[in-house]
Amino acid sequence: MINFFRKIRKQLADDNQFFKYSRYAIGEILLVVIGILIALQINNWNEQRKTINKEKRYIRSIYQDLQEDLNRIKISKEMLNKQYKYGMEVLRAFEQKENIAMDSSDITYKAGWELSLIIPMKRKDNTWDDLKVKGIETYVIKDSLTQLLNNFYGNYDYNIDRFNQLPKKVREEMRILTAYCNDSEGSQMIYEKGIDFYGHSSPKFRRCILSNKDVPRISSAITMSAIVNIELCDNLIKQAKVVEGYMERYFKDLL
Repeated sequence: MINFFRKIRKQLADDNQFFKYSRYAIGEILLVVIGILIALQINNWNEQRKTINKEKRYIRSIYQDLQEDLNRIKISKEMLNKQYKYGMEVLRAFEQKENIAMDSSDITYKAGWELSLIIPMKRKDNTWDDLKVKGIETYVIKDSLTQLLNNFYGNYDYNIDRFNQLPKKVREEMRILTAYCNDSEGSQMIYEKGIDFYGHSSPKFRRCILSNKDVPRISSAITMSAIVNIELCDNLIKQAKVVEGYMERYFKDLL
């Protein structure tokens, strides 16, 4: 097409010497400028398309990471609810043991095993972390979502540290305390029949745990830490749901 116009302008220029030749030269320059502008516009379109596609990938990945983190928090909450329930049963049993016969095997199992389990709260590095390290989070993600994500993950990281301090120590204390009660007969039974026989392992083992005055104290500390961290999990879940709802509302087609 450009060659066609060149021929026409050249022919016109040949018929009228200098003036028409000048018009031909100007036309050539205009064609070059127009070509450059078109090329730049095409390049801009391509860059915009790449940016949009990249943002779409980031949005999908951030949403998937959020779902995984939400699931981890829910699992931690379920485990904490279980420990709270067992902790309360152990405490009530110790409070009532003078009046009501305890199921020593069941209480021993819950105090010595279930309450000593350390419940981790952690998260993996994710897409949002990667964007922040690169310093491009505000470039590819709109400001309102950036603020929501910063608030949620900032709160999440802060509470992970809180979650893993005192609760971990008291559970470790319970594990050490009950370890002193273990004997060869109990260890062999657990080895042969499985961990579910922890509380049934031996009469000596059960008596040792149930007569230890520190068991109610540590059980109480574990129960209280479970209550505190259940509330912590509830708050994180609520905050994650806000981010989730925002993304589903404004980025529904991308998820």
